[in-house]
Amino acid sequence: MELSSQRLIYRKLAAPDAAIYLSMAMNGEVMRYITGKALNTREANERFEAMIDTNDKIPEIGFYKVYEKNENSFIGLGKLVFIKGSTAEIGYSLLPRFWGKRYASEIVGCFIEYAQKLSYITDLVAVVNPDNIASKKLLLKYGFTWMETGFLNEQATEIHKLSLQKS
Repeated sequence: MELSSQRLIYRKLAAPDAAIYLSMAMNGEVMRYITGKALNTREANERFEAMIDTNDKIPEIGFYKVYEKNENSFIGLGKLVFIKGSTAEIGYSLLPRFWGKRYASEIVGCFIEYAQKLSYITDLVAVVNPDNIASKKLLLKYGFTWMETGFLNEQATEIHKLSLQKS
């Protein structure tokens, strides 16, 4: 399944994309607010296999590679995945050279718009490192509200929620 927004194209992550994922997961800058550190090869491969398994189970949503339309440059990853009931998690990670170009905002906006069209998703959540001020501001811009603070994989996290307006 392919989605698109103004400047970006989203393609489902697939088994041949292992090298793309590993290049991001083993990059400490990219993973700083996700896992707190670069993953080793085993950890990255395990996460990648779990992503592919998720994509195989539900064709409409999942983990996506994100590309610039004009240059066809790979810029990062996005996700829209079920977590329980009618709640899905939204997320993104970008290669550092694409930070500050409003791509994260475009990804979040695209996934919110897409989720609103899917009758079986009523709420979105985003898991954010409390130190990631830019992501927290972005979620606030789109109407997410803080839900709870906790820990996930030994990382401090904040969970933000958005109830979708269905037409």
